[in-house]
Amino acid sequence: RVIIPYVLIFVLAINTTLNRLDYYFCGHANATKYNDASDNQNQTSEDDIDGRILEIAQCTPDQLFTIQQQLSPDDCLKYQHEPWKQRCSLTYATRCPDATWLKDHYIELHNTTHRQHGHSTRNHNHTSSVASSFIGIFVGCNKGFDAINAMRMGSGNPIFDKHAWEDGMTDVYKRGVPAGKIKLEHDVCNQATLPQFPLPAVSTSKPITTTSSSQVHCIEPMPATVRALQRSAYKTKYDKMGFTVTHAALSKEDGTVPFPRGNTNKVGRENGGIGSTKCILRNCVDVPMYSLDTYVSKFVPEGAPIDYLSVDVEGYDYDVLLGGNSSALTRVRYLEFEYNWMGAWKDQSLHQAIEYLDQQFGFTCYWAGFNNTVWRITKCWLDFYDLHFWSNVACVNRNSHEVRGVAERMEATFHDTLAKGEVNLRDFEHRFERKDH
Repeated sequence: RVIIPYVLIFVLAINTTLNRLDYYFCGHANATKYNDASDNQNQTSEDDIDGRILEIAQCTPDQLFTIQQQLSPDDCLKYQHEPWKQRCSLTYATRCPDATWLKDHYIELHNTTHRQHGHSTRNHNHTSSVASSFIGIFVGCNKGFDAINAMRMGSGNPIFDKHAWEDGMTDVYKRGVPAGKIKLEHDVCNQATLPQFPLPAVSTSKPITTTSSSQVHCIEPMPATVRALQRSAYKTKYDKMGFTVTHAALSKEDGTVPFPRGNTNKVGRENGGIGSTKCILRNCVDVPMYSLDTYVSKFVPEGAPIDYLSVDVEGYDYDVLLGGNSSALTRVRYLEFEYNWMGAWKDQSLHQAIEYLDQQFGFTCYWAGFNNTVWRITKCWLDFYDLHFWSNVACVNRNSHEVRGVAERMEATFHDTLAKGEVNLRDFEHRFERKDH
């Protein structure tokens, strides 16, 4: 009679504790909205102090049901043998991600640094020390607009400007005299015209200089595109400020690979990669090919973290990641890559890639959407994801304290995405209704 009430109290206490843990880690879709960065930082201060990593829970059946409502498999199944038609919810949802979770993270870092140092529009020193050693690697750099914007975001230096970069890409000179303009290939996501990363207001009374040790590696194999990239880097003097253009291809091993010389009057082809370009007679150039491990060991400071790795290589993205297995991926904090039906991807499994990134390196991966939407893939797997369609994936290394804010934002955005229900439906009729942020 005396023991039984104590047993019941003990059982109820355990049940309450488990419910609280379930709510914290998985929770209802409405429960984890990101409201204020300072509040969020206070909530996780204990975790930050003792160094624990941000764990993620297996998706609940209700969450998986909502994901499948928003990302319906119907078109994917119907058009799985015609993936080039891009008729799949994964393509509709991730065609041109806006990565607000990453942008907001760096906006907060720069603004915090300026407040701490008492900066204002009158005494701004043009760079933010918080990201003075930012390192980005863009594999398949193409026209370079995303790489330039990342350098602006990471270094905090407004001198990195997409408009100046575009002028450098398109201006043609002969013997030092302007000789017209060349055309850039069609830009699927209009990176050239999207708003640049916003920086705190700067004074224009002094010439803008940089003392940042930040660097971005713009790696591109297409010869004609590389020439334009190098010309723009030289004209803007970005090549003296840590922006490096490398004529190379990346895969899972070292070697060389042929690429066509290309049309010198039009550069920036977006669908040319290893195995997807044809060489006619002698109209090709042998381009150096590195594994990610080799490239990082040769060109990136030893032991330095890689803040941003972007891989867009037309079907060979997983090969690039496999080439970083030994050391490079352990240094990556934030990763973006394309999933595709072309190249090596057609015989590779996304499920295997997600498990590899999760178990070997601690990455949590999401379908990267627009209008501030993401859908978690890690521990939220649905079988139709292994159907091969063009789509975009973003991953954050939950083992890295430095991007804890990004990890929290992405997970909060995931829950917020589910909470909005049919508002975030991604079918053919709602395939690209993007709102500028």
